[in-house]
Amino acid sequence: MALIEVFHVVASSIMIDADSTTDIPQGLLVTLDANYQVTPADGLNAATGAWAIGIAGDTRSRGTTSFTPESNSALSRDPLTSLEGALVTGAYGASQRYTQNRVSDNYNEVLASGKMTVYHGGGEFWTDQYEVVHRNGTTLAAYNPARPLYASESTETVAAADGVTRAGRFTDSLSTQTQIVGWTLNDPTAYPSGVPGTDVGFTSLPEGGKSLTWGNFLHVKLD
Repeated sequence: MALIEVFHVVASSIMIDADSTTDIPQGLLVTLDANYQVTPADGLNAATGAWAIGIAGDTRSRGTTSFTPESNSALSRDPLTSLEGALVTGAYGASQRYTQNRVSDNYNEVLASGKMTVYHGGGEFWTDQYEVVHRNGTTLAAYNPARPLYASESTETVAAADGVTRAGRFTDSLSTQTQIVGWTLNDPTAYPSGVPGTDVGFTSLPEGGKSLTWGNFLHVKLD
């Protein structure tokens, strides 16, 4: 899973181009394009007024992996191709798949309906769609309590180790657009899956012990 819903106010179903080659992972900030279809929110779009309208509740993906795991790079996130931390189904080989919370249509959850769930109007979420490094490729994002969050620009992480650019991630860096999209409730931290393992503790449960983690998630209040 790339998005964990603590609570939400409104969940709309909005038209999307299900065959587009632009990946939208669940948990990414989204807006509308010229055809009123869902597209990643870009912090560079101040001139057009295409501000973020909410968080993607479904995934449109070209890949065979989920958007769950951590990036292969310490400075950037490319969850389309990263396998670290994923729970694996199937044997090793061609049939191997990597899980997320809702697996359908080869990880393109909008393919059948042509619509995407978009959470808006407020809510509380954990998401792994956040910036780790700024677009200079070296400055790490710093998430602090109750500080505003913005939509990343499409040029973010252009100099990072894997060269990935993706608009619509949560970032601490004020974008050209200046729109505050949310507030930090907790900085990126390992989120326990409940599957027995040794990554993180889940001492709040009666049995205690350790759990495998879904990877690092940012805890946000949607504005």
